[in-house]
Amino acid sequence: MAGERPLEDYDRKRDFRRTSEPGPEVGPETPGGPLFVVHRHEARNLHYDLRIEVDGILASFAVPKGFSYDPTDKHLAVRTEDHPLRYLEFSGRIPKGQYGAGTMTIWDTGRYELVKAPDVQTATAEGEIKLRLFGRKLRGEWHLVRLKKEERNWLLFKTKDAYASKARDTELGVDLGAAEERAMPRSVKPMRCGAERPAFSDPEWFFEMEFEGRRAFLEKRGGDCRIRGVRGAGEALWNDLSDLRAENALIDGVLVVPDDHGRPSKKLLQNALEEGADDRLAFYAFDLLYYDEFDLRALELVERKAALRAILPDSPRLLFADHVPGNGEAFVHVARSAGIACAIAKRSGSTYRPGPSEDWVRIDLDAVPGTGDISVDEALAGAREVLPARRFSFTNLEKVFWPAEGFTKGDLVVYYEAVALTLLPYLEDRPVHMNRYPDGIDGKSFYQRQVKEGFPDWIPVYVVESGSKDEPMRQFVCNDADTLLFMIQQGSIDLHPWLSRHQDPDSPDWAVIDLDPKGAPFRDVVRIAREVGKLLRGVGLRPLVKTSGSTGIHIHVPLVPGYTYDHSRMFCEGVARIIAREHPDIATVERVIGQREGKVYIDFLQNRKSQTIVPPYSARPVRGATVSAPLEWDELDSDLALSQFTIQTMPTRLEERGDLFRAALTDKQELLPAIEALQEHLLEGG
Repeated sequence: MAGERPLEDYDRKRDFRRTSEPGPEVGPETPGGPLFVVHRHEARNLHYDLRIEVDGILASFAVPKGFSYDPTDKHLAVRTEDHPLRYLEFSGRIPKGQYGAGTMTIWDTGRYELVKAPDVQTATAEGEIKLRLFGRKLRGEWHLVRLKKEERNWLLFKTKDAYASKARDTELGVDLGAAEERAMPRSVKPMRCGAERPAFSDPEWFFEMEFEGRRAFLEKRGGDCRIRGVRGAGEALWNDLSDLRAENALIDGVLVVPDDHGRPSKKLLQNALEEGADDRLAFYAFDLLYYDEFDLRALELVERKAALRAILPDSPRLLFADHVPGNGEAFVHVARSAGIACAIAKRSGSTYRPGPSEDWVRIDLDAVPGTGDISVDEALAGAREVLPARRFSFTNLEKVFWPAEGFTKGDLVVYYEAVALTLLPYLEDRPVHMNRYPDGIDGKSFYQRQVKEGFPDWIPVYVVESGSKDEPMRQFVCNDADTLLFMIQQGSIDLHPWLSRHQDPDSPDWAVIDLDPKGAPFRDVVRIAREVGKLLRGVGLRPLVKTSGSTGIHIHVPLVPGYTYDHSRMFCEGVARIIAREHPDIATVERVIGQREGKVYIDFLQNRKSQTIVPPYSARPVRGATVSAPLEWDELDSDLALSQFTIQTMPTRLEERGDLFRAALTDKQELLPAIEALQEHLLEGG
């Protein structure tokens, strides 16, 4: 609570000679305000701090469980000391020994409006603060209601407005950081296909059906809506558009009239428009260009489509133009059966640019529209399930690999087929070791590094010079689905790639910390993982986290090219020793298992040439058929269990959440600034 003078409590709790937090000055009103900010605060316990601008200061609430768009979720919000207005822009590490020690990052920020009450002081006195938030993650109306028995404790919850939704903590579920805040454009030149190609498969591409209809933009501005360029068509879709989870939206898509099989027909559309029969119209939406105040065209397609799916209502007339990721050949095979004449392949990482683009290509399916025997929905489902022909034959698919669960080798093949296009970028160009279990997880096993005589000559090989009288070692390189599945056919349940590629074997792509419990409770592994993540973010890095799939947790930092294994190993050793020093009761860097005393081993020695770490989505030869699962950092809590992520559950999680580890391939980071910041941390005494 506030003291007798503004920011008195804030001032008293901090030593500004040590902390980089802003001083306790009351500020002038911000232009365009009032503003709010939400900090993700990794202190002793992770929580979120909601701060709202009031009379030159920030009234602050600590929200331990974060935010939920489900109005039935009521989360505790604890009123804390007021903060200075300059905290709107503060992020960084608060040193150990200081109040609130830990890492503070801005999670969301934006403008807010007070609902009904004349001012925040009046609303506070009445015990109910109603806010309408205009952030990049938090949208719509939220209520804070004070509990009667404890003045500092409030309940925070979402109201039942257009933004309310189940099981989300942000409205769109995507990062709007690259989206520009600006007015909706009055005109947009559509993006179009810039080339034609035969059918192909590539994990970096989406494959959509090209529907017969009229390309159009659907526009919603507050209570008004229209289909640009098609007079009167918006009236037929009015009820559906009113349920769109956005105040303003600009959607690219196709106006259609479906036939009895759900296939759009150009002739039926023409008849409907000529006859004014707009009750037969439907709109297939395939891209979201603008959302509320944000221009999304600079976002990647994968993000724009996820945002589009999030705002569309459940409607038979306003339809999401779904896609199949990666497997274009399977998509073409099944789409022909639906009588679809053309498909469009779109690069999943592409931004939206006007005119023809090589990021969109047309694929002629050689089909006659309207003559297929399955519906559009059946074709999309089938494209996800069809297995393309391979250059080898599978054998012994009925052999049981997991006796307790009854999972077979065939189940393992089906799993890897489902995740292959997502997994392959983490294997590409890397020497890979097989871990073969020919009789399942209860039988004998052995590692195989070399490509033996008799193996197919189409398998890529990396020749490792021995540096001695021994023969050079021919190691597997897994660049395609055939090679991946050939390894699984050999009984390799999991795969073990190098951290570097064969083109530059001495330069790793990732610095890796492996948390190995070896008898320590998993809750301690989770706690140490959070501490490692907090430290890495505190020195300016953006780490990723995944389960090992066996007993531990892996933390990756993607590196820009040029760093050596010595760089990554020494850095990770510094991190490991700091964490072990700060948490000596549960963490250790002792390699000898018998001397670890039941503590979590922080392994930094994997950062060496030819050492391996299982990639994300690799199955593991352990009970439960668990897999290495990428996580959001906020999933690291007491409820986390490795058994949640198996060869049965992971394909569905991938479809719902996407590849949470994707930044490991793209977000390359400089290590030297982090090394300098880590040294400062050591000088501070942690």
